[in-house]
This record gives sequence, structure tokens and C-alpha cells, in this order.
Amino acid sequence: MRWLAVLLYSSLHYVTAQEVRLPLNDGWQFQQVGKEQWYSAEVPGVVQTDLLRHGLIPDFMQGSNIDSVQWIENEEWIYKRTLLVSDTLLRHGHLDLVFKGLDTFAEVYLNDSLIGKADNMFRTWEWPVKSALRLGENELKVIFRSPIKEGAKLREAYGIQLPHDNDPSGVSPYIRKAAYQFGWDFCPRLVTSGIWQGVELWGWSIGRIQSLSVNRMNRHVGVTVHDKIDDRKTFRGKYIAYLNDVPFASTRTDRPEGLYATFDSATAMPWLPRGMGEQHVHRLRVDLVRKGRVLASQEVPFAFATPVLVERSDSIGNAFYFSMEGRDLFAKGCNLVPPDLIPSRVGDSAWVEQVRHMQAAGMNMVRVWAGGIYPPDAFYHACDTAGILVWQDFMVAEMLPHEADFRRNIMEEGWQQVLRLRDHPCLAIFCGNNEMRVAWKNWGWQDRYDLHGADSARVIGANERLWSEDLHQVTSSLGYSRYTSSSPISNWGSAIGLKYGDLHYWGVWHGDSTFASFKNNVGRFVSEYGFQSYPDSALLAKYIHPDSLYLGSPAVVRLQLSYKTDRPIWEAIERELGEERPRTLGGFIEASQRAQAKAYCMAIEAHMAARPSCKGTLLWQLNDCWPGPSWSIIDYAGNAKPAYEVVKQLYGTTP
Repeated sequence: MRWLAVLLYSSLHYVTAQEVRLPLNDGWQFQQVGKEQWYSAEVPGVVQTDLLRHGLIPDFMQGSNIDSVQWIENEEWIYKRTLLVSDTLLRHGHLDLVFKGLDTFAEVYLNDSLIGKADNMFRTWEWPVKSALRLGENELKVIFRSPIKEGAKLREAYGIQLPHDNDPSGVSPYIRKAAYQFGWDFCPRLVTSGIWQGVELWGWSIGRIQSLSVNRMNRHVGVTVHDKIDDRKTFRGKYIAYLNDVPFASTRTDRPEGLYATFDSATAMPWLPRGMGEQHVHRLRVDLVRKGRVLASQEVPFAFATPVLVERSDSIGNAFYFSMEGRDLFAKGCNLVPPDLIPSRVGDSAWVEQVRHMQAAGMNMVRVWAGGIYPPDAFYHACDTAGILVWQDFMVAEMLPHEADFRRNIMEEGWQQVLRLRDHPCLAIFCGNNEMRVAWKNWGWQDRYDLHGADSARVIGANERLWSEDLHQVTSSLGYSRYTSSSPISNWGSAIGLKYGDLHYWGVWHGDSTFASFKNNVGRFVSEYGFQSYPDSALLAKYIHPDSLYLGSPAVVRLQLSYKTDRPIWEAIERELGEERPRTLGGFIEASQRAQAKAYCMAIEAHMAARPSCKGTLLWQLNDCWPGPSWSIIDYAGNAKPAYEVVKQLYGTTP
């Protein structure tokens, strides 16, 4: 019977040699630190949604309830679950615990042993746990510290109060967390904590593929594999590369050469943005194989054409635009914000729905704004399919304490996100920040926050290093060349901003200019502009008591979060529409939407008429994350405002 035992051992060895990924999203409980009661929890999720589900807080989307849940951000919370471990699982050479998103300051324990700490909402956290696991029941526990209290400690350690216009607590610059959750001019404050993305246990033996690098030129493609091999000297295996499930190359793992192939013209048809051609997206997969068995596999999207960022001097100033296959692109698109105050509350479908709105409106580009989050993979796959180019901001919408541990933290974040996104055909550019350079030079922060002398030099020096050097180094070292350090290049109030690089034009709204000013303020590439409107009263009625649905009610007034209040809307109704002030809420909402539609119409027509000097128009903003007034053309419920139909007509009928 010895041969049977050997055969059984051999079979188990092959089974455990194959990589497995076990989801750990079920069976979680949560508790407020200092309390006794435990409650069931949902993962992915955050404390606010768990408390709401158990009736422990009021619905924060209703009326003024959001004010009554602000205490949550100052408390600490514990999440735990039981993990059953089998003998088969323990036979894997490696067992790694992977949290795809921890929000934000967390300590992870396994059987009361500290496994690791997290301090960045935007990173995946992975820790080896085989030595801490035991056969049978194991307890996995995550303690979340108050982001406000932890941020205050980091501020004290840094020794300088950084600008925090949107955050009364002043701690958001020190925390790698979605900036809009601390409050913005289009949404209220809701600072979350929790396991906001999925959890997995990865089991693998012998070898594992960590990532792939795809290099292409014309009809040639090369693949570089980044892996983990226990013992490369003794391991005898190979990589096999597949294009759309058809093998095209293989190489031994102990050889330095990569995987290369040449394709015929029919196979190598290019990916082009919407309006310029078809979107030929391929799947490139690499398997790690030993003795005929696949130990690990990795797949990335792939295309034979990539955008080119053109920045060159000309008779006007400095051009800024994108080119595909030798053809200049006029970018028609929008800026995107997260589709909810709590990102974990909406799944991939909410992000894909935004791509459908873009596609239906004839857009060919979207800018993912720096104050939100990095979208899920499904969003980029949808953009690949729809032909929507993605301008991807790094999540830098504040001046940051870019030194020491913070610098290492954000650099690792950058590495992870560039590795995840770089091979998507839709990816047009990475950008180092949103408005920080022009803010530092033009918004009076030095006086407002007493940043002078050595403090001023320290802050701007560290942040310029982040934008101009460190994040650029991350993208370029990972084989991605399209990068701009800041958006915009120049402030909207200066003449130079109309001649050089991309422009955020906010003379309308923030500068109290008339809509006619759009015509005289056309930049080389206008990456932000807009005008507010209110969502329909039918949507407001879902969140405001009927008794408060009247013009000027406290419940309606509190929806407006812009420092400009509703004044620009009232003035536009009178000046741009030539109408008397509405006397009802319904009349005001309807007029605000017509004024917004006129603003976008005049802006886009001006940008298009200025071609070829102007090569892009990206309106602010496509969507909403809550039911209030904003610059969106799609409201929180997914309903199109009149401005969307105007944009659709202009974008859809103009090449």
C-alpha cells in the first residue's frame, strides 16, 4: 500500500501547489470599543452602514440627520470573525491574508497576535499568516482607530498646520483617505471607518505571479513577469503566454529573457477612442506551469495602440492634447466623482452606469478627480469597451506632509495603483494633483495658515517633490510615460492660463462672470468648468419631509454647500434667462436647470469653435454622490438633467 500513500501525498502536493484565493467577506461582527454588545457586520462596508442597518443611528441621508452621526468619526471600532482552517489549507507553502481596502487606521490581529497595521485607504494590505494560523478555529480581528484622533497625532508630529479649506477639523491633509468625505462644496461631511473592500486568504506554494508588464510597438508585444519563486535555482518550470486564450510564447523561469511575439495585421488592429474607430481589446494571460500543472496565473487587458500626450511650444504658447495613431484627438468629456458618500455602499454597477452615461452622451474622455477614490477594475474595463479615455488623477487634492513615513506610504500607494491600471487601453494619463500648485500660488494660503519662511519652503518643497519627481518616477519606472504633475497648469484668472497647458476656468460661478465670458476664456485644453443646478423636487422629496419642501426652508437651504450660496443661480436666472425670480421651489429648480444647460451649451460651443487651438473640453461634473445642488448633469438617482441632453447633442453631433 506504500505506492497508494505516495500517490496520495503526490496528489495533495499538486493540489496545494496551485494558488487558491478564499474570500473572507462573510461572518463578521462589529462593536464600538468600550461597549459590550456585538452586532453582525457587512464586509465590504463601513461603521455608518452597519450602525444604520441595526437601527442604531438615523438614516443620515434624510433631512438634517447627517449632523447627528458626526460623532462616529471620533470613536474606535472592532470587527471580528472566526476563520476555520483545514489541514489541506495548511499544506500550502504560503498563506497570505489580503485586505483590499482598510479605511483607514487599522490594527489586524490573528489569534490575538498583531499581524500588521494599516494607514492608507487606497492601498491593498497583504501579510503572511501561516505561522499564526492553527488547525480549526482562528479569530481574525481588526481594530479601527478614530481617523480624526490619529490625524491630529500626525499633525502634531509634523508640526505645521497644512491648508484645510474643506475640513474644519484640519486633519485631512495628514490622512491617506478620500478627501471629499471631510466635506466639499458638492457634498456634506461623512468620515467613515471599516473594511471597505473585500478580504481574501491566498494560499500558494513554490511560485506565484505578482504582476505583468506589457510592452508593445506596432505589431510586436513583449511581456515581463514579476513573480515570487521559493527557490529559483532548483525550480524547473516555465511561463506560457496567451493572447485571447491562444498560446504565443513560453520561456523557462530561470532564464532572463521575456516573452515576445509578432502578430499579423488582422490580429493587431488598434484600440481607438470613441468616434475615432473601433475598440479592439485583447486579454493577455501568463501561466506559471510546472510538470504540466498551472501553479498560478495572471491576466491583463491589452491593446496595440496607446494615447500620446502632446505638450509642445507653438505660436500661441504651449499646446496640450492627446493623439492616437498619428491623429489629434479633440477630447469631449467630463469629470467624475464617487457615486456615493460611502463608496462601499455601491458596487461595480454604479461605476459602470457612469460609463453608460458618458457613452450615450458621445463622450470620449473622463477625468477621475483627485478628491475621491480610485475606481474599481470594472470601471476601467467598461471604459476599455466603450472607448472612453481616462485621465487618472492620483488622489492628491490637498497639500500633504510628504516626508518620511508619509512619503513611503503614498509611494507604495502609487506603485499599487499604477501596476493595477497601466495596461488598460483606456488609460490616457496620470496626473500628480488637483489644483494644488495654483492654489499655493493664488489662494492666499500662506497668510491664512501662517505659512511663511522656513515653514512655507518646507511645505511647497515637499509637495513639489511629490508632484514633479516622486509620482512621476513611480509611473515612469513602471513603464508608463504619460504624466503631468498638476492640473491645471495656470490659474483661471490669468491670461497665461489661456495659452499654456490645461485650464480650469471658474470665472463663471466662482468669479461671478457672465456666461458670455466662456467665449473669451478658452484655454488650450479646458479640464474643468461648470455651473450649478438643483435636482428635481421628486428626488428631494425622498430625503426631505414634505412640510419642508418649499423655497427658503431650512431643510432646502442646508443642501447648498458652496460658499457662494445660491446667489449665482438667482443672478443667472435674471441675467442669462431674462426672467423674474421664481416664487416656488419647483419653479426655482426648473429655472436653475435651464440656466445650467445654457451655461454648458455656451462653454462647449466656445471650446469647439476655438479648435485647433483648444483640443479638449471636460465639464465639471458628470454625477453626484448625494441628493443636493451641484454642478452635475446626472443627479444622485441617475436621472439626466436638461444640461445632459444639451451636452449629448453637442458632443454627439460634433466630431
